[in-house]
Amino acid sequence: MGYVFVYIAFAACLISTILYAMASRGNEKVVKFARMFFHLSIIMTISSAAFLLYLIITHQFDYTYVWSYSSKDLPFNLLMSTFYAGQEGSFHLWAFMMAVLGIFVLSFLIARDRDYEANHHTTFKERYEPLVMLVFASIQTMLLFTLILKSPYLKVWESFPGDVQLGFVPEDGRGLNPLLQNFWMTIHPPILLAGFSSLAVPFCFAIAALIKNNYSRWMKLALPWTLFSGMVLGVGIMLGGFWAYGVLGWGGYWGWDPVENSSFVPWIVIIAAIHTLVGEEKTGKFKKTSLILCILGFVLVLYSTFLTRSGILGDASVHSFVDPGQEVYIFLVAFLGFYLLLGLGLILYRIKSLGSPAKETSEMLSRESALFIGAVTLCASALVIGVGTSWPIFSQGTVDPAFYNKMNLPLAIMIAAVNGISILLAWKHNNSQRFLKSLYLPITLTVVTSVALAIFAIRDVLILALAATSIFSFAINLQIILKLISNKTIKAGPYIAHLGIMVLFLGIIGSSKYSVEENLALPLDEPKEALGYTLTYKGATPIRDEKSADEKYHFNVVVEKDGKGYLLQPVMFYSEYSKGIMKNPDIANLGIKDIYLAPMSLEVGSPYTEQDIVKFEKGQELDVKGLKIKFIDFDRSKFSQDKMMSGEENIIGAQLEITVDGKTETVIAEQHLAEGHTDPIPVKVPGKDNYTLYLTQMAVDGAPSAFIAVSDKPEGVADDKETLVLSASIKPLINLVWGGTIIMAIGFFIALLNRRKAFLGEKKVAEKVTHHSDHSHSNGNGHASNGHSSNGHKNVQHKKHQH
Repeated sequence: MGYVFVYIAFAACLISTILYAMASRGNEKVVKFARMFFHLSIIMTISSAAFLLYLIITHQFDYTYVWSYSSKDLPFNLLMSTFYAGQEGSFHLWAFMMAVLGIFVLSFLIARDRDYEANHHTTFKERYEPLVMLVFASIQTMLLFTLILKSPYLKVWESFPGDVQLGFVPEDGRGLNPLLQNFWMTIHPPILLAGFSSLAVPFCFAIAALIKNNYSRWMKLALPWTLFSGMVLGVGIMLGGFWAYGVLGWGGYWGWDPVENSSFVPWIVIIAAIHTLVGEEKTGKFKKTSLILCILGFVLVLYSTFLTRSGILGDASVHSFVDPGQEVYIFLVAFLGFYLLLGLGLILYRIKSLGSPAKETSEMLSRESALFIGAVTLCASALVIGVGTSWPIFSQGTVDPAFYNKMNLPLAIMIAAVNGISILLAWKHNNSQRFLKSLYLPITLTVVTSVALAIFAIRDVLILALAATSIFSFAINLQIILKLISNKTIKAGPYIAHLGIMVLFLGIIGSSKYSVEENLALPLDEPKEALGYTLTYKGATPIRDEKSADEKYHFNVVVEKDGKGYLLQPVMFYSEYSKGIMKNPDIANLGIKDIYLAPMSLEVGSPYTEQDIVKFEKGQELDVKGLKIKFIDFDRSKFSQDKMMSGEENIIGAQLEITVDGKTETVIAEQHLAEGHTDPIPVKVPGKDNYTLYLTQMAVDGAPSAFIAVSDKPEGVADDKETLVLSASIKPLINLVWGGTIIMAIGFFIALLNRRKAFLGEKKVAEKVTHHSDHSHSNGNGHASNGHSSNGHKNVQHKKHQH
């Protein structure tokens, strides 16, 4: 039945695409049939999604997809999240989101075209529905074809011919990756894919406008959908960061991973598009820029899909899917190539007609000029991140996260400064005296705050500049918001969104630049001082979960300071699914900061102490116990990805350069991996036989780093006391990151409400004008029937026909 749903959905959508192509050439009669087949495709797509969900919930393990990602021990919410745990399901979720979105897009187009025809007395050729739905339905057709190539409805004996007998039904499924067994992963992928899907709508409007070669309406139609995309995709991205922070245990929320970046770049581009669309609406400028950005936004979504699902980033990203097979790979290239060439081809074809309107005298110091500078800066950031993200395609390895931080910091400073200045400027012409006067308060506040920060907290000049410009923009946006709220209007949405971004910037400064971290070994019941707190390991307690096959343990750590205590319970357990040790951090939220404990290992008889463990970032050289040690890179010469996935024995190492008495030698410190357990392999220091090196831990997310224990204990000598080894860190202002995201989303939502309110207001005015015009025509008809022509009006019947 699943195949039937997908094939009917694909065929109906393909027919709808063809019929909309005919309608776009002026054939009005086929529109109702195009709508009918599109609705049929929607019904079948939703039915297929419901059927797949039914198979998962009822444990139909004879289906390979159900067997691969679900199991009987999963709770209901996690069982539902297995729908999109694999390639096939995530493609299906995308098609489902497009189907649901299509209902609203079609209704939106029908209503807008009807109102426009009624108020402007236009003909069928002026409608946007045929062209927009032609492009939208073609995209959905492509996605449904992907479900035919990569079907979630294969049986296990079809997936493993020769190994599995016909009709065999497994007793249970393989289960869900433990890292995905988290509440946030039940909502992060659907929201992210809703954002990806919604970016198709501005793209469709841009293509329709280019084909029509008429740009008078498209920005008003596209802008609400662009705002919706910015809101939903932004929230989806940050939910992924929140999941990474609370689950992965490396202490951060953004590691510049290529897959993370591939969803971030389209968001940056669509934010730039929002601003140029507003500029186009107000001044008639930036037409070409807005069209290009709306096209690139969706094309970059397709590029993101290609990077994530083609298997290209398999060795560069922990988030990447495996190779989907040659057919899907070729189709993804064709999918991306077709819409890229379509968009850029139409831009080039219409390049002459996309010239700027008759130039008005416009000052350089105007809102539209500042807005354009901001959009260009955003695009520069997107370009930097895009090039770094694509690097694994052309070269081995990935770009160091420091590259992104270094390149984007000046751009973030400019974005914050331009945002604050642009708001105080007027459109087209600006009153310089009024503008300068409006700067007094925010500049005074910024200078006072920046001086205080420079004296007491921040020493880095660029970080101080980012903090200063963020505070400057925050003050201006807050001032405008308070003024608008006092006037009881809902026009504060854009300023609230900007304010949220500035809060987010301040949170990023505090939580990343001023985070402090310390590695500890906590022997049972022995208090240790670290980061201004007293930490005591109180032993492990099992987590009762009758459904789970894994034995999970809380490792209880009491954190105390000034008479206040917090019980933190990081988790470690051996996962049968991944055949490895899974580690989850625990966090104490103290309002202005977080205490973050990430477990590393449980040692009984360790040959080294926590004081022996030193963190080395890639390329970093440190003096440790009289030795100069430099971490060059990870050594993967004995490592096999396939062995890791199957749980077989594996070895990974860290290449170190050690300088003793002026002589430098290369040493490989290795770690043995077997059945999910990690065991450092001791290696002697050349020229210093009394020193032994141990590779205790590695971090591949964020900045690549190795944790090396340099011990002077004789090999084989160890303490017998149970010891919890963990990483403890303080994350200042981390809540500003999450709070800024929420404020930003609220701003987007209010801006959408304001757009709807403005449209309804315009609609009422237009209806009044039309009603008055019809009333006047009726009076004119009365005079004409008596043989008199009133002011040269034509016959009313002819007028009604034109309407």
